[in-house]
Amino acid sequence: MSGNTTPPPPESMLLTGRLGMQLVRQTAGSWWVFMLRGVAAIIFGLLVFLFPGLGLMFILAFLGAWMLFDGMGSIYQAVKGGHPTGERSRTWLWIDGIISLAAAAVMLLAPGVSAIGLLVVTAAWFLLSGGARLMLAFRLSSVLLGLLGAVNIVIGAWMLLRPGPGLLAVIWMVALEAIIMGAIMISLGWRLKHIHQNPHQDAGQTRI
Repeated sequence: MSGNTTPPPPESMLLTGRLGMQLVRQTAGSWWVFMLRGVAAIIFGLLVFLFPGLGLMFILAFLGAWMLFDGMGSIYQAVKGGHPTGERSRTWLWIDGIISLAAAAVMLLAPGVSAIGLLVVTAAWFLLSGGARLMLAFRLSSVLLGLLGAVNIVIGAWMLLRPGPGLLAVIWMVALEAIIMGAIMISLGWRLKHIHQNPHQDAGQTRI
């Protein structure tokens, strides 16, 4: 017999893999929420780029509405994920949603906040929601969700470290990030839809 026989993976790795597949299949039931959030993000980004004369306050109001919609999407997915094995994943969805709703409340209910204050709120939203999405990506073994979290963190850090370009330039940067984020969300939703429609596919096809 050959001495190159690959040893079987440890039981802990098998359990982790099975848990990851369960969580992905559980999340796949709300694939359409990811797609709706992606479409909303792209619409916001395109509005800013195509109609720069809309006015800064209108753009900020629409940014707040996008944060509100995105947060509600995360909360909905957290509420729908009722499987006990997904409790930690639901926790990160709750955190993601609460962060987005809090940022939306500041953007929509505190119009007197200074430009720097709005910049800090937006940057904090990107950083904190990006961190929550990275943790959720780790739980689901999702490359796409991890990419989404990484993009959020990079944009948030850039906004805090380079506030010099001015608020309008920052808004355009946010619009670009929204389009990228929307494309990733739609791709993730499309992949989850495929998993949802094929619940008996093997482990290799259950990765997102």
